[in-house]
Parts: sequence; structure tokens; C-alpha cells
Amino acid sequence: MELKIDRRVKKTKLSFENAYIDLIEQYSEHEITVSMLAQYADVNRATFYAHYSNKEEFLEEALCALLEGLREAILSPFDNKKRINVNSLAPTTVQIIEYIERNKRIFYALYTSHSDFEKRLEELFYHIFSKDIFIEMKSRMGTINYEMFLHYQSNATLGLIFYWIQGKFQYSAKYMMDQLTIFSNTQVIDLKKI
Repeated sequence: MELKIDRRVKKTKLSFENAYIDLIEQYSEHEITVSMLAQYADVNRATFYAHYSNKEEFLEEALCALLEGLREAILSPFDNKKRINVNSLAPTTVQIIEYIERNKRIFYALYTSHSDFEKRLEELFYHIFSKDIFIEMKSRMGTINYEMFLHYQSNATLGLIFYWIQGKFQYSAKYMMDQLTIFSNTQVIDLKKI
């Protein structure tokens, strides 16, 4: 009997999420009310308040679920392995891009409406690559400060992801991965004044 309740709760919460995604494409975050959300999800306001105390709590839960899914996707190549050899594109990068493309509507909705979206995504990347995955590297130029490298690498990747989201995913996941591969293997030669 509990499974039916769990399924109904999941279905109701998914209805709210889908309604929010549709609404954020038409209205600004501030214009969207609980009443609009409930009406669009085809449930009453009382049902919304049975699950959330306010819209912010709803958005927070949606963000936590999205980030947890991303975390699982990033770590999935390590399910039966301790080490992964990286040739041109890290499998974690593939997982990141593919997960975002599969969930692009909720990524866009939360990017435009959750005030801590960018910060929380950065924290997730930093946590994964400092606590769960260690990036082994070498440089002919000197000793690499791992913490600085993580911030550099995370912000470069996130900058590209935010660009992709802002552009409403005008490029395919394959194109984004191809570009990341090119960027990672590009050497800057000169700076030239325009």
C-alpha cells in the first residue's frame, strides 16, 4: 500500500515540476504563484501545501533532486572501477553533458529562477572532484596546486555549461563535447590586439 502512496506523491511532485517548467517559459519567476502552479498542474492549492510550505521550498527540492542526479551521473563511470584513463574527453564530462541535455528544461527553469543555482552547481563540482574523484595530472611547467586547478577547471566547464543554458541549448550535446575536447587540447600561441 505504501508503494501506491509513494507513486502518487512522486506523480504529484512531477506534475508540479512540469507545470513550473512550462510556466517559467511564459512568465518570470516572480510572476509565478502557487495558485498558478497548482492550476497548471491540475491540482488544488491544498495539495501543493501538503508537500511544500512555499514556492521556495518546492524550488529547493527540485534543485536538490537535479544536483543529486547530476552527481550520480558524474560518478557512474566509476561504478565498477577505481581508475579511468582519460584520452581526449573524460567520461565524467560526457556524463555531465548528456545528463544536462536529458534534463535541459528543468536546468533552464532552475537556472533562471533559483538564486543559488550557479553557486550550488559550482559547490557540487568542487565537492565531487575534491572528495569523490581525484584528477591525476602532470605538467612540464611546474607543480600544480590541486585546489587552484579544481577552481580553474570547474569554472571553465561551468562557464561553458551556463553559456549553453543561456542560449537555450542551441547546440547538441555532441557539439558541446566536441568543443570541450577541442578547448582542452588547444594551445594559445599569441594575443593580438583587435
